[in-house]
Amino acid sequence: MIEQLKQGFIKTHNYEPTDYLDCGGRFEVLGNHTDHNHGMCIAGTCSLKINAAVAKRNDLLVNFVSKGFAPFVIDLSDLECKKEEKETSQGLIRGIARYLSDNGYLYGGLDVYMESTVPSGAGVSSSAAFELLIGQIFNVLFNQGKIEKIVLCKAGHYAERNFFGKKCGLLDQIGVAYGGYTFIDFKDEANPIIKSLKIDMTGYHFVVTNSGGSHADLSDMYSSIPSDMLNAAKKINHNFLREGTIEEIKLNKNELSEMEYNRALHFYGENIRVEKAMKAIEEGNILELINNMNDSRESSTNLLKNMYVEEIEGSPLEACQLVMEASDNKAAVKINGGGFAGSVVSLIPDQVLDKVVNAATNRYGANNVHIINIRNVGPDFIRE
Repeated sequence: MIEQLKQGFIKTHNYEPTDYLDCGGRFEVLGNHTDHNHGMCIAGTCSLKINAAVAKRNDLLVNFVSKGFAPFVIDLSDLECKKEEKETSQGLIRGIARYLSDNGYLYGGLDVYMESTVPSGAGVSSSAAFELLIGQIFNVLFNQGKIEKIVLCKAGHYAERNFFGKKCGLLDQIGVAYGGYTFIDFKDEANPIIKSLKIDMTGYHFVVTNSGGSHADLSDMYSSIPSDMLNAAKKINHNFLREGTIEEIKLNKNELSEMEYNRALHFYGENIRVEKAMKAIEEGNILELINNMNDSRESSTNLLKNMYVEEIEGSPLEACQLVMEASDNKAAVKINGGGFAGSVVSLIPDQVLDKVVNAATNRYGANNVHIINIRNVGPDFIRE
């Protein structure tokens, strides 16, 4: 990979890079759409990753080339949010630089050549992987690697919410930053509890299946979920649902819209499932973890309503049904990420793994079915 990146950098920038870095994507074990209301989640860092060759410049320009995409140049002498950069990589880079600047860290000009195996819009959080990789490049090239991981997570989160324009929580950034399996409790969002987990997956594999429809253009639908949950919280006199209880929601049902009510129920149910899954993980009870993942799928289908969009091909609900049928109902499968389109994550017993992978490959193509290996580090230097 280093030689491939080196040649790509030389071809586009006409000199050799100084550093090579990569960052994995993330998949969501449990805790769908809970982070933005201070809930609890379990995530994993996956082996699908973004790779970059980089070098510092002597000015404040970022000269950026990513294989398969149009190159661009942005000037970081101006760190104001740009309307025309909403939902773009340029906006994310500028936003990260702005956050670092506002918090006393250094940034500067870069020449970058990037290649990715993280499927864009497929639910393994290509945006968060990109954000953490850019943040880590600023970290190692301008700050001697001294910026803490949680600061880089917050920089990416700030950029995505304010410069990219997506009302995300902090799950994606933490999921790619810490490596391995991670439990995150966002009760105090400014200081989340982050706990590394050891999960014995002997006899099982995670598989991410992209159902073929990108959710990259569905930001409004994605944003409606935290909006509905926050509205529900306000109607029971709280800022976030985590501050309230499911009993308060049920007591005030008539004050909420149907969607606000259902999505609030999902939030509280999902938190309970995370707690049950944590206990199951501690006890090595994979079957209980599978049960809770499948219960999460049912909640996403019936309450959260983020399993399909009628006019978009590539339904996560269809992908879930395919996995359950091919696994003889032995697997766990649920939405992976924002939802509405994109990917699902499955936990599959090895005895039916080939059957599920073959069925998914026949339906969606080999490029959309990934047996996931766990990446135990966050953004890091590439070592070969």
